[in-house]
Amino acid sequence: MNFKKYLVAVAVLVAIFVLVGVVNARGIVDKGDTKRVIAHTEEEVSNAISSGCKVVRDAKTLKALSCPQGVAESLSLAEDVMVFALDENSHADSRNQVTTQSISANKQIGADLVHNTGNTGVGRKVVVLDTGYNYNHPELSSSYLGGNDFVNDDDDPMDDNGHGSHVSGIITADGIDDPKAKGVAPDTGIIAGKVLDQNGSGYFSDVVAGIYWAVDNFDADAINMSLGTGRPYVYKGFCNNVLPDLTKAVKYAVDKNVTVVVAAGNSGNSGVSIPGCISYSTTVGAVNSSDKVASFSGRGNALDITAPGVSIYSTVLGSAYATWSGTSMATPMVSGVVALMKYAHPEYSQSQVENKLFSTAKDLGKAGKDKDYGWGRVRADLAVQ
Repeated sequence: MNFKKYLVAVAVLVAIFVLVGVVNARGIVDKGDTKRVIAHTEEEVSNAISSGCKVVRDAKTLKALSCPQGVAESLSLAEDVMVFALDENSHADSRNQVTTQSISANKQIGADLVHNTGNTGVGRKVVVLDTGYNYNHPELSSSYLGGNDFVNDDDDPMDDNGHGSHVSGIITADGIDDPKAKGVAPDTGIIAGKVLDQNGSGYFSDVVAGIYWAVDNFDADAINMSLGTGRPYVYKGFCNNVLPDLTKAVKYAVDKNVTVVVAAGNSGNSGVSIPGCISYSTTVGAVNSSDKVASFSGRGNALDITAPGVSIYSTVLGSAYATWSGTSMATPMVSGVVALMKYAHPEYSQSQVENKLFSTAKDLGKAGKDKDYGWGRVRADLAVQ
């Protein structure tokens, strides 16, 4: 009798494991049963829709479609390449790490000297394309000028990850509750485009749409993109031909007098990620508090300039703060300097802004421009003169 009960128990357990295995297998299939692809012609779009795809993003030069996996492969359309937030921290609060307070980073780049002259970037605007913006944070609420959510397709870009708020705080945190978090241009306004989801990942088609949205709807001084592709989409040279729609979008912004400030990525000697490797981007690498290039900082011919990006203290979700590292953190340092420059010289064109950034940078590494530091580390006090 006991033996029979044992057999029944074993049979039940086997059935449960089989059922769980089926459910898990189904979950995996369901999660990966669609793929996003890019179409450029009406014929491509029509063929895709008739095959069971649906349009999920319509930008000026492309349409992104979500298709069943098999259909996507049969259509031979280009992949909607994924992009990611470019920090090195897995979004852990790093309060036990050695912290380069934002106020110290401000001193390192000379932003504190600019503030002392009364220039805090008032009236200037930066569009941040990222995971969103925590407009309820006491350090960020005063700078919020609206936005859009390209992930959930609504007009509420509330941050559900923290990366976008950390990036935005480096630009514009007021430093009222915690002076250590004061931004480079604390009175500059932020327009938030949420193009990355709660996991810090997104699609290049949404970034393309976000750039056109930013340029066509706001008279912004800069677009900040602390995001980029991972391997194998990293390049030691320029990459204009890899994702031409993204290249066209960045060039469109530059032609409209908007400086597009982009992270170099965190792949070190492997190269610079897209869109940082696009020649029209103002591409930013990271240095530590001693002006030594960070080991993770993307290196290559596309690198233009560097800024502090190691253990940077800034705003995150709720009313909290965190210390993170990455070229994601260095990039908004430069965007903040652009805002200060445009306050001092509102007549500057995009090319004048870029040239002044490069010509006043602190030359590091080899003399002149090099693949590790670009033109050097940004100096706000000289760039605004």
